[in-house]
Amino acid sequence: MITKKTIPIYFCVLLYSLLSLNYVIAESEIEDINTTIEINFPKNLKFNISGNMPDELYGINLVLKTGYSNANIIQPIEFSQENNKIEGYLSWETNTSSRYIPPGSPIEYSYIIKTKSGKTFNTKSETIVYLDNNKTWNSIKKKTITMYYNEIFGDVVKKRSEDLLQATFQTVESLSPLLGLEASNEPVNIVLFNDYAYMSKSLAPKSNAQSENLVTQGQAYPKHGVVLLLDGMQSKGTASHEIAHILVERAAGSPFSVIPSWLNEGIAEYANPVKGFSYQNSFDINLATDTLLPITKYTSPPGKPEDVILFYGQSEKIVEYMVENFGSKTFTLFIKSLKNGISVNKAIEQNYGMSKTEIENEWRLSIGASTIKETNNQNKPKSTSSSVQLYTLDGVKDDSEKLSKENSENKDDSEKLSKEKSESKDFKAYEDQKKNQTTNSCGLSDSNEILMLFSLFCIGMLYKKRKQL
Repeated sequence: MITKKTIPIYFCVLLYSLLSLNYVIAESEIEDINTTIEINFPKNLKFNISGNMPDELYGINLVLKTGYSNANIIQPIEFSQENNKIEGYLSWETNTSSRYIPPGSPIEYSYIIKTKSGKTFNTKSETIVYLDNNKTWNSIKKKTITMYYNEIFGDVVKKRSEDLLQATFQTVESLSPLLGLEASNEPVNIVLFNDYAYMSKSLAPKSNAQSENLVTQGQAYPKHGVVLLLDGMQSKGTASHEIAHILVERAAGSPFSVIPSWLNEGIAEYANPVKGFSYQNSFDINLATDTLLPITKYTSPPGKPEDVILFYGQSEKIVEYMVENFGSKTFTLFIKSLKNGISVNKAIEQNYGMSKTEIENEWRLSIGASTIKETNNQNKPKSTSSSVQLYTLDGVKDDSEKLSKENSENKDDSEKLSKEKSESKDFKAYEDQKKNQTTNSCGLSDSNEILMLFSLFCIGMLYKKRKQL
């Protein structure tokens, strides 16, 4: 009997059924299957699946997830089947830029097995941490942060790891509220290296950062939730800096907008408890000579090494001004706006009531520097092939390319729309074509849409009849 209270339940069940029409629901997990993974650091991962299957197979897909992201990679694998025995394998190259996996990344994998009779089976999901298996790794943990290290002299490295872990944890605890994050939001893995030559093998291949004068002391991979850290005199500051980049990405990262480097690096240095002398010295010299960079116009660091040092120091100063002069609450709202896909320029205007240039000029006047002028996109400073990308080997380059692509796409879209509106016949054909598409943005077919509308109509009639009674 349908009552007023049960209508939502019937509706949910019906909606789930409709949405499930386009998908094959997997059978229960199968047990007579063995899976293994072989780590050949830093070259590749070798996946292997074997066992018994009475049905003739149609295909086997590897479902792979690296790091702490929610994105799955589905990759068909080669397999053979003789009688009931199956054997499948895949070699995943990890030393290429497109498939690179930083050490310390959790790797979760399973298999989807499809038979020619239409059945689908899932194997049990397995998880490992990607580390060089030729070395013995130890780990320590504090809440959601885990540090991996390789002991070489008694407990020396362990004690260092404990100190660095504590410094990193304090950064997470102090910076998370400012960014609007829960301190224990998501896990982070840190891999500590004692030797740069060995650490360089672990970095992404063909990286400019490995071959320049400024040696990379730390590397953050926000998409994986991993930090690679070289132990040294400035390790605490480096660890705090790198972990901040992961927090910034989690708090403000969006596929619809780019976090400019001046903001990203500025937050990371603002959170750094160990301030770099070179940054402050460069800032003081350029302030005295009135040669500061127009910092808010940089989407990526400048190309000259001496400008890079100033860039980091100056980025910290402008972020510090935004937080302490306008308040932390406003800064938190600003970061949340970026997460929602709003551009930096619009997010600043919405939350601060002024442009980013006006904010920079207020800061400049407060420190006795000359002001800068508003400029259009074509006059913004651009980085050359920069060597220093201290928080991710390819992140700054990707951000710059993404911004250029977005600007190009926006221009093309504008021109296309103008052309379509001016040519009424073409515009009408375009509208007709949209109406004839087989699917909408939610992935429902036309038949499913009709079913859903019919179901909603029936539910409405039942509800109306019930109400009349």
